[in-house]
Amino acid sequence: MEKVFVSGGSGYIALHCIKQLIEQGYLVKTSLRSLNKVDNLLNCLSRHVDCTGKIEFCELNLLNDEGWSESIKGCDYVLHVASPVIPGRAEVDELVKPALGGLQRCLKAAVENKVKRFVMTSSFAAIYGNGKSEFNDDDWTDLTNEKLFPYEISKTKAELFLWEHINSLDKSERIEVCAINPVLVVGPSLSDSVSISNRIAIKKLLTGSIPFNPKISISIVDVKDVALAHITAMKEKNAAGKRFLLSEKTIWCSDISNILYDNGFKKVPRYTAPNWLIKFLSIFISSLRMAVEKLGKKEVLHTNNARNILKWNPKGVDQAIVSSAKQLHDLKLV
Repeated sequence: MEKVFVSGGSGYIALHCIKQLIEQGYLVKTSLRSLNKVDNLLNCLSRHVDCTGKIEFCELNLLNDEGWSESIKGCDYVLHVASPVIPGRAEVDELVKPALGGLQRCLKAAVENKVKRFVMTSSFAAIYGNGKSEFNDDDWTDLTNEKLFPYEISKTKAELFLWEHINSLDKSERIEVCAINPVLVVGPSLSDSVSISNRIAIKKLLTGSIPFNPKISISIVDVKDVALAHITAMKEKNAAGKRFLLSEKTIWCSDISNILYDNGFKKVPRYTAPNWLIKFLSIFISSLRMAVEKLGKKEVLHTNNARNILKWNPKGVDQAIVSSAKQLHDLKLV
C-alpha cells in the first residue's frame, strides 16, 4: 500500500486531501506543529472516514530543519499543503519566511528521499498579480509590483523556488513536481476551525455587517474539488512539470448573496452599491480599499491544464457556499 506525506495536516485543504487519500486506499503520514493536536484531529477526521491504522503523525515546523527528511522517508508521494494565510496587510517576513522556508525544507527532503512526485499547494495569488484581467496556467505574479500584499509575495516566491530548484538539479537527482493554484476556496471544513476564505467570502455576508454588495467579481472553487485535483495530479503521468489553475467559475458578490438568500439566509445584502460609493467609503473603511481596483471588472480564467490533463470537471461550488454557511451557523459563528 502506497504512503503519502501531507504537510500541515490540520489545515483546511490538507484535511480534505487526507480524507480523500484514505478513501482511495492510501496510507497517510501528516505533519503538525504540535502533537497535542492529534486527538482532536483524529476525532474530526473520524466523523468522515475510518482512520484506523491508516494515518500517522509527526511534529514539524516550517521554520526548523529538524525532522523533515526522517519524516518523509518511506513515503511514495508528498503533498506540500502547509503555508500560512494572512489576508491583507501584514509583515512580509511573517508570511514569506514560513511559506518559502517550509517549501524549501519539504522539497529538499522529498528530493533526498526520491519520492515519486511532489505536489505543491500554490495559489492563484502566484498568478494574478500582474495587472491583467485574463489568466491561464502560464501567468505569473510580477514581484516588482509594489501593490502586492505579503500573501501574494509569499506564494509567488515559494512556487518560484519549486521550479528553480528542481531545474537546478542534475537529471539524476530530480523528482517529478507539479503545482496546484486554486482561486478562493469555499466549502465546509472537516474540523471545527473555519477557514479564512470562508470567513472572508461567506461570514461577512451572513452577519449583515456588510449592508451592500460591491460590484466585484470573485473566482471560486469547492474545497473537495481542490483536494481531488491534488490527488489526481499526484497520480496522473502527464501532470509532472505542470501548473494547475483551479476555478469552477467567476461570479459577482451579488451572486453569492443570491445563492445564500435563496437557501434561507435572509440577512445577506440585497443591494449592489454603485462604484462611486465604494470608492468614497474606502477613504474611511480600510477593508474596502482592496476592492476598489476590481470594481466593475470580471476576470477571465482558463483552467486548461486541469481540464485537459486531470480531466477535472467541478460542479459543486454553489452547494459548497450553502454548506459553508450552514457550518458557520451550526458553530454559532453567525
